[in-house]
Amino acid sequence: MTAGLDLLADGGTVDLVDGTSVQLRYSMRALALLEARYGSVAAVQGAIDSTGNGAAFGPIIQLVGAGAVGPGGFEPHYREHQDAKGERKISGDIVFRRRTDGADLADLLHPGRLGQYVEAFNAAFSKALESLGNDGPPAPAGVTTETVSPGLSATTSPSAPSTFLPAPSGT
Repeated sequence: MTAGLDLLADGGTVDLVDGTSVQLRYSMRALALLEARYGSVAAVQGAIDSTGNGAAFGPIIQLVGAGAVGPGGFEPHYREHQDAKGERKISGDIVFRRRTDGADLADLLHPGRLGQYVEAFNAAFSKALESLGNDGPPAPAGVTTETVSPGLSATTSPSAPSTFLPAPSGT
């Protein structure tokens, strides 16, 4: 029996153009990155346009990259800002760099393997989410939880008041 989010679940494997491969796993960190990028976990699966009329390659890089985050894998690099409501948002795409040599994941993916990438993502993402929410008793109906911002980080800071005048440099 599995309980909760199975972070060690065997997912899909993605072959890279340099002859290496990476196992996709969607940890809480990976899911949080995707939520910050797409707004919700539900929106992640709808990010890939399967009609051929919209974006497919950019979202695939984001989805595969998030699954490749972790020890020995790839590290995400992104810009984050806090909006007027205090919500954190990722600005633009996340760049995933391999920890060992700094190679950009986007340069290591091949457009001809798009089908393999989608299949690997679906396998790993489904595996990670299949038991989500089954790790404890259900919350009573009608109970809501309040989310609290963890506060400022190295990538966010409070706004300066409109009356703030910095000291001139060189004086």
